[in-house]
Amino acid sequence: MWGYQPHFRHSIEYLAREVLKVLGVSVDAMALLVGVRRPGHANRNPVCIEPEDGQWPLALFDGLVDSVDDIYSRHHLQNMFFGDEPSMRDKPEWMRRDSVTTAVRRALKPYDEGQGVRSFVGQARPVGDFYVAPVIQVPEALFRKFPPLKERALRDELERGGGFSSLIHAALATVLDEATSALQRPDPGCSVGGEMRRADEIVRLAAKAFMHTPGLAISDRYAYSDLFDRLNVISSLLYEGTRGVGRLLLANPKHPGVEYLLRFRTPVRIHDPRWTRKVLQLAGSSAALIADADHVYGLGRILPSHDPEDQSVFAVDFLDHYNWELRCGELVLLRSLYGEPTLPSEIIEADAFKSNLALMFPTSTEATRARFWQLFNAAARQKMGSMIVIAEDAELEALRLEAQGTNIQPLELSVELLRQASAIDGSILMDPQGYCHAIGVILDGVANDQCTPSRGSRFNSAVRYIRSGTVRRLAIVVSEDRTVDIFPPVRRRQSRKELDDYVRAVTAASVHDYHASMNWLDSRRFYLSAQQCTDINAALARLEALPQDVGEIRFLCSLFRVDPEFDDSYLID
Repeated sequence: MWGYQPHFRHSIEYLAREVLKVLGVSVDAMALLVGVRRPGHANRNPVCIEPEDGQWPLALFDGLVDSVDDIYSRHHLQNMFFGDEPSMRDKPEWMRRDSVTTAVRRALKPYDEGQGVRSFVGQARPVGDFYVAPVIQVPEALFRKFPPLKERALRDELERGGGFSSLIHAALATVLDEATSALQRPDPGCSVGGEMRRADEIVRLAAKAFMHTPGLAISDRYAYSDLFDRLNVISSLLYEGTRGVGRLLLANPKHPGVEYLLRFRTPVRIHDPRWTRKVLQLAGSSAALIADADHVYGLGRILPSHDPEDQSVFAVDFLDHYNWELRCGELVLLRSLYGEPTLPSEIIEADAFKSNLALMFPTSTEATRARFWQLFNAAARQKMGSMIVIAEDAELEALRLEAQGTNIQPLELSVELLRQASAIDGSILMDPQGYCHAIGVILDGVANDQCTPSRGSRFNSAVRYIRSGTVRRLAIVVSEDRTVDIFPPVRRRQSRKELDDYVRAVTAASVHDYHASMNWLDSRRFYLSAQQCTDINAALARLEALPQDVGEIRFLCSLFRVDPEFDDSYLID
């Protein structure tokens, strides 16, 4: 279709993965380009796809040109008349682009169902002889882990209005908008510096777009309101030195499931953040502010008779300073910490946490690991900073550090005792069997390359202590800003066969199809053996030595090396 199409596709794929990573998701998002020959152009190929030799057979798009023509002939704009001549002139082009996008989306549905993926298709734009539609595919399982709002009959109208069924939908749509804009520039993909926004910028734009969803869902007539920015400002404000904690219900003020306990004679404008923050002080455990996208109407609650499946009432929980989340029923849709939006994922999955404990501490039992998981989640949810250290030599360390901590008779730590012990500074020292030996311990250790000035004293203290000893130890660090770290980092176990398959794919790859397998391996460097690193590096050298076409750009990784902390226990057959 054009010379830089592999680079352009790769840039979309890379950006989609980085955006999901910023949101807290690590999945292998895939990108492809689908081109449909433009009417009146003589290219011998009616349809082209990029990559040409990837996992998407061209047969998927048999009859695509006829499908585009059929959709075009029935397009809803056919009978639309605009009052200005430029719009009437451009209308056929608008319909053609939209028809290509719709036809590609329909053509991919059978593939999606068979492969367990979901395709997101961006708006097509003309490039050379073709209308090109960018596509991003993600595993369908992603939406089982992060359930979206349920489908509505007016879903298309909702999305045209700026709302989306999940933050993921909004994020991928924003990436595709970037791709569509880049397609309109000369030679898309030729710029090494990139033609699209950074991942963090896209995530913030997506959060703003997603926060239109409550307004659209609850209002009879929705007026534009930048709820994401407004809520961030409200959550950042102090009232007489206290942090804002409470709940705000977003609902139609006439919703039958909402009961008012107190109603303002003059509604508070939500665009006045200081006033809204002041009345948030009224909200408590039994009552919330009642608001729509424009005003706060009073204090109230959801009636017990309210249908839990109803998705026309949303809750904004202000958790701490500059920290809030959006809910619909029990479904957490978005979290914002210091203005940075994320998905409501677990800090780490239970299976990965427990399997790493089993690898680090073979003497621990399944019941002990389940108790540590319970303690980990309790610590992560606390409103205060804390640190738990699990050490094979906990009993000896408690004696050695007795002068800078409080030793106790060993006991199994409960969640309630954890909360009480966290009230004093210092670390809680436990052994792999779940017994606590000391509280309030000031850890020692030597600074090392894992320490960082960007993190607080708790994190760096844990890193110094863990890295200074040869005995197996693990630290769970909950910082004052509610971030949670585990050091050494918890790693999920990786399939040995899957690694071998991708290494073989790289060693056999050409310059046209190495990107997907190389990216996959690049994100899993920790699990590679010495022989696998040697094979990958040989493939990199071979690809780099191949002749390059004029203007061709290749994105090659740095050399692969064995991680000194890796061993076979991280692999599964």
